[in-house]
Amino acid sequence: MKTIPAATLDALRRYAAPFADVLPPALAAFAGRDPVFPYAPGSPRGLAVLLLAAALHWPDGEEAAVRALAWLHARFGEDLFRLNRVPFEALAEAVLASGAYPDEGERKRVPGILRSACDFLDAKGPLDAWLASADREARVRELAGAVYWMGKSSLLKNKARYFFWLVARAAELKGGTLPPAGLAPDPKAPAFAWPVTEGHGRFYQDFLRAPLSAGLDPARRLALFADLARKAFDARGEAGWRLYPALEAYLRRGGPLVFRCREAQGGCRPCPLNARCPAAKHFLPAEK
Repeated sequence: MKTIPAATLDALRRYAAPFADVLPPALAAFAGRDPVFPYAPGSPRGLAVLLLAAALHWPDGEEAAVRALAWLHARFGEDLFRLNRVPFEALAEAVLASGAYPDEGERKRVPGILRSACDFLDAKGPLDAWLASADREARVRELAGAVYWMGKSSLLKNKARYFFWLVARAAELKGGTLPPAGLAPDPKAPAFAWPVTEGHGRFYQDFLRAPLSAGLDPARRLALFADLARKAFDARGEAGWRLYPALEAYLRRGGPLVFRCREAQGGCRPCPLNARCPAAKHFLPAEK
């Protein structure tokens, strides 16, 4: 693995710090005085919601997934977890009525994804017991193979890994619970259960000034970012969730500040990575 200077690792930790206060939409729906989902996110029902959200996940589509699930929860109540027993046509009509998916192709996949995820819930029972009964990489492979459109043929299986990231992040919230097997793998193990996205690759090349070969096989790519997480956060349980959103947001188009990383940092000037960032030079002259 590449030798990373201590000053670079310190800058990475400081860059990642603001993301600890940014809840992903799936977990924000459990927060506040009037939460969308009236469960603790680490409870069996809360974990089931996170599984449904992860099954619907795609980059920049987190809000749509939560809007759809909130609508379906209001429509079906506790039957949200038994959508496999709802007639397909009725479920498709409810998804359409949610308004969450303007793209017809994506919308048509949603009922099948939800029914498949609920089949999985039926088969496995409470997910806290399922999480605790095997190592995380085995669970990633099982989940990706069992739920429709969740990554059976994917090399990185990022949708299944996103579920485990949500679970780990939920453990940081008040009321969240998490079985030991769901926290962090053995620090010496090469497996990396968090998603590795395009943002990770852009970050690695721009910030660490090292090429990330497009031909790098999935196991090596996962191991590369597992090593980076260990070096930055000493392989503690929070390492993965601290690193994933920070790298996922890097130069990803977002809200009023254009890039999601700028939203979290409050602009480019406060960002500890601005000297290496290819986009910062376009914003810094206007920031006083």
